[in-house]
Amino acid sequence: MNFSIVIPLYNESENISLLNEEIIETIKTLKKENKYNFEILYVDDGSTDNTFEILKSLKNIVSTTIIKNNKNLSQSVSILNGIEASAFENIILLDGDLQNDPKDFVPMINKYASSENSVVHGNRKFRKDPYWSKILPSKIANYIVRKFTNSSILDHGCSLKIFKKKIIETENLFGDFHRLFGAQIDQKKINIIEVEVNHRNRKMGTSNYGFERVFRVLIDLIFLNFTKNERSYFYTIGSLGLFSFFLSLISFIYMIYLKFFLDKSFIDTPMPGIVIFFALAGLIFFSIVLMLETIKKMLRNDKSPNKTYEIFKLN
Repeated sequence: MNFSIVIPLYNESENISLLNEEIIETIKTLKKENKYNFEILYVDDGSTDNTFEILKSLKNIVSTTIIKNNKNLSQSVSILNGIEASAFENIILLDGDLQNDPKDFVPMINKYASSENSVVHGNRKFRKDPYWSKILPSKIANYIVRKFTNSSILDHGCSLKIFKKKIIETENLFGDFHRLFGAQIDQKKINIIEVEVNHRNRKMGTSNYGFERVFRVLIDLIFLNFTKNERSYFYTIGSLGLFSFFLSLISFIYMIYLKFFLDKSFIDTPMPGIVIFFALAGLIFFSIVLMLETIKKMLRNDKSPNKTYEIFKLN
């Protein structure tokens, strides 16, 4: 069985060498069984440090490819670029910050190999992250995803997962899809196996994620059936839509307060008009994104797309 290991990186120069050593040691362990072959694909997502230079200096015992994005495109696009450039059907994903443990490949691959038509998904049961800035937003996001989808996955944010390349339908992917990957797959009725994995403290580098991920998950859930290639307008207009609905809700609550606690008639205040205004504004913002997405689908020509990355083979 052949596996392509895809690792998206953004300004992880301090972690690359040790991460690569750990991956190679795990590969050596698995190759002793003479059942598995591997390739490694590092995706440099427009790093501004010397991530790319360190990647080019690696010397590995397995085929190693560097994919360099032309600019910072997002973690999801980096993953898709890595999958597109991969040679094998079976994909392993993990983060490049050393918080995922490559040793978890062993039990996960064994589960994957013994279960046909499955996705093996990591579960960071004991996370080593700051509670308020990382763990709490993750818990909220996971709760929202489970409530709004048929997914039963406990840890949608875990990057460590194994799946077949053919289940990735790029036409139907959208937003930061890696956060909702498990939920989308779950809806396709593919067997998902959760495996408890080790999670480690981030010792070097800085995280780029916090409470904003909750709002991104909300927007992605709303547009679950729509795709996107660029991040800016999708999240900017979507955020404005959410903010408008929020203001409409606050205005409605205040209007009820005036009516039942201060005995103010609805027609004596401008609040009904304000509630309707913000609600309509929210609908208009979301309608704009849906319209733009529909037009993009109609005009897209993917037969000869412009590459957003360059490929460098180490060996």
